[in-house]
Formats: sequence, structure tokens, C-alpha cells
Amino acid sequence: MARENAMTRREAREAILSVLFSHEYTPEKTASELLSERLRDFDGREDAYISEATEGILTHLSKIDGLIAESAVGWSMGRISRVSRAILRIACYEMLFRPDIPPLVSLDEAVELAKKYDDENAYSFVNGVLNRAMQSEEVRRARAGEAE
Repeated sequence: MARENAMTRREAREAILSVLFSHEYTPEKTASELLSERLRDFDGREDAYISEATEGILTHLSKIDGLIAESAVGWSMGRISRVSRAILRIACYEMLFRPDIPPLVSLDEAVELAKKYDDENAYSFVNGVLNRAMQSEEVRRARAGEAE
């Protein structure tokens, strides 16, 4: 039986989004520092996925950002809004490093986050970037268990 105070995966992604957004402004802070600060906004509820994903995203940031840059045709990382960039990082992390989460689920969840937290056109941009990312050789290899 699930804990009564447990977060849904969507709530966990929202918490991760908050942490990654904060990281944009305070990159010198560690993942654990950012987590402890940001989780106050989520009533202090901790979820193992939040810690795992945040650490994983920050550890593999250059690989994740490389996939985003390759998939965001005609866009530099600097042109992508901070919110969309954080959302894309969560989804690409899941596609590359979480074989237990189907890529289409990561894409759908990212689109929903973009609809909720970014401007009205962001969700279609996020959808397009992640569709390209899902088709990339890097994600195909990761899904086949060949990456890292």
C-alpha cells in the first residue's frame, strides 16, 4: 500500500522542475542543497525519484544538454526558456537513463508540464524537440541497454 503522503510521479516531476529552475540561478549549489530548499514548497515531502532524478540530471547534464541541442533544430540552448529547458532535461534524462519509464510517457508528461508552467506555445516546442530526441540514435542505444 502506498504511503498516504507519497507524491505522484507528476508531482515529483514538478518538484524536479522547481529544483532545476533554481539551479539555473544558483549553479554553485549542490543537488542536495537545492532539494532541501525547494522541497519546502512541496510540504517537505520527499520522494526517492526526486533525489535520484535530480542527481542524475545534474550528473549527466552535458550529455542531456547535448541531446537537447541536437534535437532542438535551429535553437541554441540559450534561446530555450529556462522552464522549457528544465522540462526537456527531465524528459531526456528519463529517455536516456530510466528504462522503466517509456519514452512516450516522458514526452507526454513534459508536454503537460509545459502547458502548465510555460507560455502557450511552449508545449508544441517541447513536443517537437522530444519527438526528435526519441528518434535519436543515442536514445535508441540507451533503450536497447547499450549506453553507459
